[in-house]
Amino acid sequence: MSTPTSKTIEITVSPEGSVSIKTSGFTGSSCRDATRDLERALGVSGREHLLPEFYAQAQSGERLQQGN
Repeated sequence: MSTPTSKTIEITVSPEGSVSIKTSGFTGSSCRDATRDLERALGVSGREHLLPEFYAQAQSGERLQQGN
């Protein structure tokens, strides 16, 4: 039996005011779903760097759903 991976969202604000958001413990596009509202609230837009976890398949029991 595998243990669940903890999911983390790290927000960094530089002294100049630029904001970056990094996630860990997510698979597939669930990271985008988890940060969507944060990005809007913080006004984060621009470059996206996808980690290998983005391309990983969801674990059994976890469903990825794409919505509007």
